[in-house]
Amino acid sequence: MVGFAVVGLGMGRGRAKLITQTEGARLSCVCDLRDELAREVGEELSCDWTSSLDDALARDDVDAVLVMTPSGLHAKIGVQVAHAGKHVITTKPMDVSTAACDELIEAAASTGVLLGIDYQSRYVDTNFRVASALQQGLFGRPLLGEVRFKWFRSDEYFQHGGGWRGTWAMDGGGSLANQGSHLIDLLLWFMGDPDEVFGDASIMNHDIETEDVGLALLRYGNGARGVIVGTTTFPTNAYFSAEVHGTDGGVLIDGALDGSARYFGDDLEQKLAAIDNPIHNIVEDVVSAVTHGTQLRVDGLEGRRTVALLETIYASSKARKTLSLGQSS
Repeated sequence: MVGFAVVGLGMGRGRAKLITQTEGARLSCVCDLRDELAREVGEELSCDWTSSLDDALARDDVDAVLVMTPSGLHAKIGVQVAHAGKHVITTKPMDVSTAACDELIEAAASTGVLLGIDYQSRYVDTNFRVASALQQGLFGRPLLGEVRFKWFRSDEYFQHGGGWRGTWAMDGGGSLANQGSHLIDLLLWFMGDPDEVFGDASIMNHDIETEDVGLALLRYGNGARGVIVGTTTFPTNAYFSAEVHGTDGGVLIDGALDGSARYFGDDLEQKLAAIDNPIHNIVEDVVSAVTHGTQLRVDGLEGRRTVALLETIYASSKARKTLSLGQSS
């Protein structure tokens, strides 16, 4: 059994429950600064609880730690976890800057622990099959990849939890960095890293530091294009989708989190249905990696790619010009 601790019980509450439902995994401990919440979740899931990260990391029955705190704390806590000799899994995005990501990558490498990022969209059957099919050339030459979401977030959402959402220091961006990072990760998985980026990030309808409307146009070295559209200003949560097509077919993934999709091309749906997805969530992935030595689906270097693209989108928007990936001005 692989022993887990979960730190941060907002999003972490659901992940803690998932651990209890996964074969080969054991929930040893949950941790949150709020004693009442830690106790509540611990009692609900029949595990130990604490408000002290040091106490959680000192446990011999903890092999891996899920860091489910605000984004700007992922690397700081992750480095501490790594130096305690525990495997590190952060929720998305990996952190708010590539500099912070690099610190965490180095800490994991120097201590010999696993480092992974919890991008649940990578475990959805449809998304896995599309990524595999693109690698096999089943779409022909890729021409265009798009990711889009139109959601609503209230002012109260940004004020909740101490107001860390919508800030540069803790959220690392707005609609693209928080809600949109799953889709940006998917686009990078499908299409690869772009050569050039033009971004436009704006505050349209919220009192926040970061964008609530984010757009980006990507250009790839092979001539393909990419499009990113994300907002939290829509009147309701309307859709969360990814699309890709090439010279021999295309797919519209209407639900990037549930896998609903439409296929276009000769027998393309049947060909993709034959592709097996062996891992279905981050907990299964960690158990497999620890017990069988398999590769995590999103390791530190993979997780860093989304943060690098976000940084370039924001730099491009500020400079109002196209930038090369990784260029800051």
